[in-house]
Amino acid sequence: MVFEVQLNVTDCQGRRGITRDGHLFCISSFLDQELQRLKIPPIVLAETIIDFLKEGTASYTSYWGSGEDGGITRILDLSVVTPDRTRRLFLVISRFNGINEITLLEPFYFTNVMEKLILYGKNLDKYQVTMPFLYKFVIFEAFHTFNKVTNVKYQGIISDGKEKYMVALEKQKALLWKIEEPKMKLVNREDITLMHLNY
Repeated sequence: MVFEVQLNVTDCQGRRGITRDGHLFCISSFLDQELQRLKIPPIVLAETIIDFLKEGTASYTSYWGSGEDGGITRILDLSVVTPDRTRRLFLVISRFNGINEITLLEPFYFTNVMEKLILYGKNLDKYQVTMPFLYKFVIFEAFHTFNKVTNVKYQGIISDGKEKYMVALEKQKALLWKIEEPKMKLVNREDITLMHLNY
């Protein structure tokens, strides 16, 4: 799976379009499927990328109304191809209270964005971060950030029968990752039962 956006490149293998200011864009089929699932028009992403490139900052965020509630974030490894270079970025799409937050960022800035996500997610009854593949650095960055912004009482591996989970517990919330799954959850602490603690 390749998540790629080409800007002003004529050789396109994917979904084509033109932004409102006349830039040609092409979105790979895998990325197009993700955007359809998240209900984000490709032109919105293309214009966000163009604004990010013009700004020249480490991260850039735009907003798009989704009309759906939810506490969910999708993280994708994104390639942006322009006539003069190819850049590797992260695309972080979060849905909070009916609004999609679309963030593009340089890889070195990921810690800052994860901190913002964890702080916001802590205020929700449930919050989930998903990825198309298991990006282990995202998991470990989330646990590191959760430790940094909360008073963690326990962090370790728990098991529920054959399933193993990495968990971090604080007074009210728990960050939970089923090992080897490409998602993690931030839930109310009372919503999980600890079958066995492995110290």
